[in-house]
Amino acid sequence: MTTASSATVVDRSRVLRTEFGPYLPLMDFLAELLGPRTEIVLHDTSDLSRSIVALTNGHVSGRSVGGPATDLVLKVLQNHEHDDRDYLANYLAESRTGGTFRSSTFFIRDAGGDVVVGMLCLNIDDEPLTRARDLLAAITATTGLVKGAQAAGAGGAGAGLEGAGGAGGTGDGARSASSAGVVERLSTNVDELALDGVARIVAAQGVEPHRMTPDEKVAAVRELERAGVFLLKGAVAQVADALHVSEPTVYRYVKQVRRGD
Repeated sequence: MTTASSATVVDRSRVLRTEFGPYLPLMDFLAELLGPRTEIVLHDTSDLSRSIVALTNGHVSGRSVGGPATDLVLKVLQNHEHDDRDYLANYLAESRTGGTFRSSTFFIRDAGGDVVVGMLCLNIDDEPLTRARDLLAAITATTGLVKGAQAAGAGGAGAGLEGAGGAGGTGDGARSASSAGVVERLSTNVDELALDGVARIVAAQGVEPHRMTPDEKVAAVRELERAGVFLLKGAVAQVADALHVSEPTVYRYVKQVRRGD
């Protein structure tokens, strides 16, 4: 992995919220403390298509300032599941290229303490540590011939989960964890974020889109709504294409879902 400077890059085309002031110097501090394999990201939730307003060690995930929010950010804002929490810690996140990270998210609220206006996220690449762990497990493994003994390394360190309950709460896990435990996906652009979310949710329905009944398509739209996909500009067109329906039909399905039908 390329080693890069830990200097924080700030999107100078944006006027940063006053709430972000204390967090900018903290980003360089955390990078110095945790090293070049830790990415620190400051998100502004007012524009989800370019929510990354400051970034340290962006080489870790390949993202840059001006990049979009993540699927976890969309879900947090859409569902208000973590309104009673200040942060999510040690959950599994994954980049578009398949890299996995131990991630944590701190919620930045407005002066009233009610509205989440930003998020400070840490994504830690633990690959060298997990490789060392797996090597030690292999070296110290036994055959378990003693009655009741269990082979060393069985059920090795698992991914923590903070994200879904615990940005990406957003718990994170070992690089060897299966993608089934991924809480957050780190997209490099907004089209990628929307397409990935739509593709995964439509595929999860278990039916080819052209064979779906209207009720099955409404069910897919309901899951997309829960995932916060419709918070993104242009998402309706992506969904229409994926479900093989017109954009007005998607709008009708969304209204139906929001009415609770």
